[in-house]
Amino acid sequence: MKYTAIDLFSGCGGLTLGLKQAGFKVIGAIEIDPLATETYSANHPEVKVWEKDIRKIKGSEILRTLGLKKGQLDLLAGCPPCQGFSSMRTHNGKKRIHDDRNDLVFDYLRLVKTLRPKAVMMENVPALADNIRMKIFKKRLERLGYNLNGTPLVLNTANYGVPQRRRRMILVCSRVSVIELPAAK
Repeated sequence: MKYTAIDLFSGCGGLTLGLKQAGFKVIGAIEIDPLATETYSANHPEVKVWEKDIRKIKGSEILRTLGLKKGQLDLLAGCPPCQGFSSMRTHNGKKRIHDDRNDLVFDYLRLVKTLRPKAVMMENVPALADNIRMKIFKKRLERLGYNLNGTPLVLNTANYGVPQRRRRMILVCSRVSVIELPAAK
C-alpha cells in the first residue's frame, strides 16, 4: 500500500517526483501558474491538478474530487512562495518586504485544518523559520494535535543527498506518530 500525498504550490512537479521516489502516490496538486501546471501535467499525467490560486480552493472540493474523507490523506506537502522571505530580496533581513504571497502559509494551514492529513511537510528558505508567520503556523498545528518534533529546522540539503550546498527550512509533523528526520550523511 502506498501512502497518499497532495503537493501544494507544485510548480512543474519536482517535489512530486521526490515524493514518488520516496514511495508516495501523489493524488493531487495545486499550482496557480498556467505554464507550470502544463509542465506538471506533462510530467505527472495521472495526478489531479488544480490550476488555481490556493486562496480560492476549498478543502471540501479537494476531498470530494479525490474521493477522500477528512483525515484519510497521509501527507500534505508543499513549498509556498519564498520571494518575500528570501535573503536576496530582504538584504539578509535588513529590509522589510511587503509581499502578499508571504501570507499563503495561512492558506496552507487552512487546508491542513480541513483535510486533516496524517502528516504535513513544508520546505522553504531559512528566513521563514524565524518569521512571525511560522510561529503562528506552528502554534496552530500543535493545537490541531500535530507533533512537530523540534521542526522547523534549517538544514544543509547537501547533507541529505541533494547535489548542492543549500540551506533550507524543513518542517515535518504528524498527528499520528513522531516523525524522526534522518541523520545527516
